[in-house]
Amino acid sequence: MMCSTLMGAAVLMGVLVKDVEGTTGVITCMSNLISSFLPAVLGRHLPLVIGILSVPLALAFDTDSYFYGMLPVMIGIGEGFGIGATPIAVAMVVCRNCATFISPMVPATLLGVGLADVDIKDHIRNSFFWVWGFSFICMIVAILFGIMPA
Repeated sequence: MMCSTLMGAAVLMGVLVKDVEGTTGVITCMSNLISSFLPAVLGRHLPLVIGILSVPLALAFDTDSYFYGMLPVMIGIGEGFGIGATPIAVAMVVCRNCATFISPMVPATLLGVGLADVDIKDHIRNSFFWVWGFSFICMIVAILFGIMPA
C-alpha cells in the first residue's frame, strides 16, 4: 500500500513539474503567478513568512498536500527572489511540524480527541496559540543556529 502511495506521489510530482512541448510546467506557472503580485519585501523574507503562516496553514492542508503541493510552489517562488530551496523547506518543516496534532486533517488528532472525549473545535481553540507560539520559538532557534535565514 505504501509503495503505491509513493509511486502515485511521484507521478503527480512528475506531471506538475514536467515541461511539455515548449510550455512550462504547472509548478512554474503557479510560482510565477504568485511571484508577480507578491511584494519584493515579502519575497526576500519568504522563509520567515512561511514560518509565521505555517501553523494557520496546517489547519487548512493535510501533511501530504502541504509538502507535495505547496513546497514545490514555494520553492519556485523563492527561486524567483533568489532564495534557495533549503531555507524554504526548513521553514516549512520546522514550523509546520509543531502544528501536526492540532490539525483536523490528521487522523491521530481525531483519535486522540475522541478518546479524550473533547470536541475538535475546543482542542483547536485551546491549543492553537500555544502551538503557534511554540512554532515561533522553533523558528527563532532555527535562525539562531543558522539553519534558517533571517
